[in-house]
Amino acid sequence: MGREEKIITIRDIPYPYSIDSDDMVARYEKCYTAAINDVMTNRSLGNSMNMESTWLGSYIKCMTKDLKRDVVAGFAFTIQWIKDPEPDERERPAEKMLSSYFKNAILVVDTGGDPRSGYLGELNTNAMMQNGVRASVIDGGAKDTGFVKLMDFPVFCKFSSAIDAYSNNRLRGWHLPIIINGIRIEPMDVIVGDSDGVMVIPKAVAEDVLVRVEARKAHEDEIRQYIKSGMTAEEAAIKAGAKEL
Repeated sequence: MGREEKIITIRDIPYPYSIDSDDMVARYEKCYTAAINDVMTNRSLGNSMNMESTWLGSYIKCMTKDLKRDVVAGFAFTIQWIKDPEPDERERPAEKMLSSYFKNAILVVDTGGDPRSGYLGELNTNAMMQNGVRASVIDGGAKDTGFVKLMDFPVFCKFSSAIDAYSNNRLRGWHLPIIINGIRIEPMDVIVGDSDGVMVIPKAVAEDVLVRVEARKAHEDEIRQYIKSGMTAEEAAIKAGAKEL
């Protein structure tokens, strides 16, 4: 198979949700990945959706910011690179991608299993921040992490690297389905990251998941207050009608 000459992309993807973009992000950022995973997968919960976990795995963690209890959420701007050591003959393909960044996006990068290169460095991060991008998620390495730490911008990745991705890889496209750790990620899926890693919430269920996880969080907040008031964990669970903590 020859080299793909054209960049694969859908330039205009309609916003798929009934909830306003800023409101959707703000509400998800009051949640956390463990509660989202429980709502989607925990079959012992009455409001579980009985789905497979869409956690991206233990190796993808935030490398540029100490999140503590912070949560970052946004909509997937998917990017795919492929291994190709030959020079890219196309005119400024990556700069065309930068011009497509949008507010409340989270860039999600499929590196094709690249074990060495760094993607989305400091200059790219400046472009992200100017366009209202909230974070990046890389199935591989990030570049310029020291600079990006000073910018207080969340980058979830596997490792840092001084090797530029452009020298050995080819940008296949953006706004196309990708797969990371066996999880399919579509453009505009909801992405949520915190100190436990990254969850993908498929757009077909993202609004339903949000409502369910907000209810679960409120329930957990109730139990937390009972425990802080002096109840035992068992007493708090019984009073709140919870089967487990």
